[in-house]
Amino acid sequence: MKKALIVFAKRPEPGTVKTRLTAALTPEEAARLYEAFLRDALIQYTALGVAVRLYLGPPAGPVSDGLIPEGVSVHLQQGPGLGARMKVAFVESFAAGYERLVIIGTDHPTLPSAYIDQAFDALPAPPSISIGPSDDGGFYLLGMNDFYPELFHDMRYSHDEVFAETLERARLTQAQLTILPPWYDVDTPDSLQRLISDLEDPAVEAPNTRRVIAELTAAYPALG
Repeated sequence: MKKALIVFAKRPEPGTVKTRLTAALTPEEAARLYEAFLRDALIQYTALGVAVRLYLGPPAGPVSDGLIPEGVSVHLQQGPGLGARMKVAFVESFAAGYERLVIIGTDHPTLPSAYIDQAFDALPAPPSISIGPSDDGGFYLLGMNDFYPELFHDMRYSHDEVFAETLERARLTQAQLTILPPWYDVDTPDSLQRLISDLEDPAVEAPNTRRVIAELTAAYPALG
């Protein structure tokens, strides 16, 4: 079965990404860190042996040279909100011939690749859904091998019940449901501290993130 990873991301522009981290960093530093997350995510995702479809948030515009690896297709998110944009991305990707789809972000540079593999493995034949809960009450990935628009219709996002509400909707379908191990997004100063701690493990990859974190902790010793 043809598999694709739908990656939702933004262009790393100051003031538009990682705004909650500006309690500890400048907007420019937060954007530089986000770009490192994005670079590492795309390196990680292209190594999984699946098609990678990068959906960038509007407005359309250029990205840094070398940011997007060869073979990654680039698309523009379309829709009035996050749910509508994810819905369009799934519809387009199924229409392109992919049969197992997982949507994911780029805010978790230490996420084990094994969790993404598990998400695809949980989609052997329709109907199946896989979901990975994040510690903030959302989800870090969502997979399906048939389209379930009810997961997105009139959904509100950016609150601590997103995973619970999505899970409730998934359980109302006829799909077999797989819940993956929880992980965390790096969105707040507290989660940034957790990331810094996790990067002390030399087994964790994410070289671009590690480099930027080293620069930030040198500039702000209290972060370390």
